[in-house]
Amino acid sequence: MTRTLITGGTGFIGSHLVRDCLRRGDEVTVLARPGSDVWRLEGVLDRVTICRLDPLDVPALRALLAERRPERVFLLAAATRFDRRDGLHDMELALRANVEPLRILLDELAVMAEPPRSVIRTGTLAEISNAGAEPGSLYGLSILMGTHLLRIWREWTGIPAVTARLGLTYGGDQSPDFFVPGAIAGALQGGAVSPRHPAALRDLLHVDDAVAALQLIAGHTSMLPAVVNVSTGAPYRLGDVAALIAEITGQSLEIAVAEAGAGDIVSAPPSPELAALGWTPRVPLLDGLARVLDWESDCRLTKNKRFAQ
Repeated sequence: MTRTLITGGTGFIGSHLVRDCLRRGDEVTVLARPGSDVWRLEGVLDRVTICRLDPLDVPALRALLAERRPERVFLLAAATRFDRRDGLHDMELALRANVEPLRILLDELAVMAEPPRSVIRTGTLAEISNAGAEPGSLYGLSILMGTHLLRIWREWTGIPAVTARLGLTYGGDQSPDFFVPGAIAGALQGGAVSPRHPAALRDLLHVDDAVAALQLIAGHTSMLPAVVNVSTGAPYRLGDVAALIAEITGQSLEIAVAEAGAGDIVSAPPSPELAALGWTPRVPLLDGLARVLDWESDCRLTKNKRFAQ
């Protein structure tokens, strides 16, 4: 039984990872911010230890690590929405949400009596968007800073640590604020619409493939470079994905001819080191969309039953 600590375990990808760790027989601790909603963990809460604390509270964090003694740490907690475009006002928020908690946690992991055997952090291809080696947003910038921070920490401490740069991960219990579940939820309401940037290209990755990669990385952390891409290398036009969603929900959707979003690319080839370990995306886009559609349909049915009672 592996003692596993997961930050961001109440979130979309994190909740899937929690369940997968439980299936593997791990002793799972989820580090959650005060006030975090745990609805995604319903059904497994009795098998998980939820520890709520401010990630900037060093004494509380130190006490938690001493008590739980994690052997494997997954770092998934991150804020993704910094929407203001009229300056760099959100940079302080991005640093406080995505960089400072990481720095504090890494400092505390390094001085544990028995440091973890492996540390796996999720990054994003948005760190290297538009087919270049630079971020295109404050979100991407803050995540990229964390990627370099973990790389330096790994070199200094010798603790095996890897950042997994994920493609645009999607799945059934994801917030409709994100593209795929939002497009499906809209289509089910009869409101299929073309995305604002139909020509933008995104590397789409089903959450099951993302979790499989994270677990593979966890088992081979010391063998891998500090950063690996968990991606397909075959991005889709958002307009084409929206049209496909409309089709499978029984609608038609005309995509504007204007190439809004042309040149907006977030994609990268998967790292060969992962392929050498046997990882490859196994959920085709059509199957993945069907899974999201089934989840959305089941949720609507459940809500209707509740209202009828």
